[in-house]
Parts: sequence; structure tokens; C-alpha cells
Amino acid sequence: MKKQVGGRRGTAAMLACCALVLSSALATAQGEVDPLLANWQRTDKPVMDGVVNRTWMWGPQATAYLTWESYADAPSGKRKVIYFDKSRMEITDPNAERDDPWYVSNGLLVVELVSGKLQTGHQRFENLTPASVNVAGDASDPNGVTYATLAKLRAPYSGPEPGPLTWTLDRAGNIGVDARFASFDVETTWYEPATGHWVAEPFWELMTSSGTVWEDADYHDEALFADPFYATGFPITEAYWIEVLLDGQPEDVLLQCFERRCLTWTPSNPDGWKVEAGNVGLHYYIWRYGEPPPKPVG
Repeated sequence: MKKQVGGRRGTAAMLACCALVLSSALATAQGEVDPLLANWQRTDKPVMDGVVNRTWMWGPQATAYLTWESYADAPSGKRKVIYFDKSRMEITDPNAERDDPWYVSNGLLVVELVSGKLQTGHQRFENLTPASVNVAGDASDPNGVTYATLAKLRAPYSGPEPGPLTWTLDRAGNIGVDARFASFDVETTWYEPATGHWVAEPFWELMTSSGTVWEDADYHDEALFADPFYATGFPITEAYWIEVLLDGQPEDVLLQCFERRCLTWTPSNPDGWKVEAGNVGLHYYIWRYGEPPPKPVG
């Protein structure tokens, strides 16, 4: 039986900016690996080292930007965070048990981008506007689906279990059906009652997959995630086919957004890279601060 995850944390105003080299910046006085780095290493070091042919879950080490952000419920009023192009990690309570899977969390960035509510504490929010930033594809695509588009799609799904996915979505939030996508035979495999949405099969396969991970200074074959929803959060939309521009060329991709990430499935991509996590870390930082990180992400 699936165990639902907790430990949901938000974000707040930035107190200090200092781009640092990840490996040296996260070294502890005792030479131990900082939990933020360990969390990255587990799934993405094998990718960086070329040991596996698999999509990044956080992003290349070179995209890391380490800083401190204020947060009302952190013991000191601020917490250590690190941005990657595909996520943000945070340690809200450094005095908590390090063995707790949620000692290092990654915020509900997609929820904030979609709702326009920036979280500044467990129960504190700042009202901004939903992000008019393309979720996938070229940032300059004038017809791309944005996080603001998704605000209309969060209501729980109340119909029968979907068959092969043929739903389409455009920038204005219009949902259509295109029968040609039935040929891909992509179905749903998990209904999440917490949010009332189905998870598309390619994304569920990644979320529940096993493979080579880096742990205890060595490679092992284990589940990528202790809980399927650890890296993604719960689904907040159904899965839709969208057309995006990739380097100026149109491409059909299947998109589904979760609380923490948006995932895409691109049939034309090579194996290992058909499912990819969007650049929500970069998108969120730009939405929140109005400019890319001082150390560019991506």
C-alpha cells in the first residue's frame, strides 16, 4: 500500500546571495557530506558520471546556487536552500533527525507558481500572480502552456478511468481531444485520492523505478525514491498532450504537473530521456526574484 508523504515546506524572501561551488560549499567541518549534496548525489551523480543513461532529477552540479532564504518557522528565521534548474532543496530545521526522509525537502514550487501564492511560513503566504512562464519547451514560445494556464485545471477529475490519453491542452487552457495520440497507447496507472488526479503511465514508471544510485560512497541498485511522490509531490492536473517549440521546432509532448515538478514524456526522445523533469527551479527563481540566479541555472 502506498504511504502518503508529508513534510511539505514553502519558501520565503531571500536574505543573502552567494554563488558557490557545490562540492566545497556543502562540505562539513567533519568532512561529512552535507545532506543537500547527498540528496543530489543519490540520483544524479550516476548521471553525471555516465554510469546510467537516465534523465536528471535535480540537474547538473554546475547549475547549483546555494543561498539562505528567510522562513518564518525556521529556528533562526532563515533556512539553507539550494537551487538547481529542476528543483530547489531546503533544510528548514537543522536540528531535526537527519534520518528522516524529509530532513531535506523540496518545496511545492509548482503549486506556488500556479496559484501565485508564495509561501513564507508553514501557514503564511504572500499574494503574487500566477507565473506566465512556459512550463516546457522554449521560453520564447508565444503559444506555450504556462503555469498560469494550469490554474484552471486543478479541480479533481470526476469522470471514469481514462483510456489511452488523447486529451490536448493549449495556452488558453482549452482542453480538446486528438485521436492521433491514441496510437501511443499511453494510459493511466494510479489514481491519487489526495488530489483527485490520475498519474500517466510513463511518469508512474519513473516515480516507482529502480536503478543505480550513489549511497554510502558507492553505487547500488535500489529504488530511486523511498516514496513515489517524494520528488514530485501529488499530481495537481491530469496528463495532456501539448505542442511545444524545442530549439524553434514544434514537438508533441505529454505533460503532467505535480505539486513539486512538471514532467514531460517525449516519444521521439532516446530511451532514458523520454521522461524529463521541467526546469521548475529556474522558473520559480525567476518568478520570485525577477531575474535568473547570480550563478545561472541551466
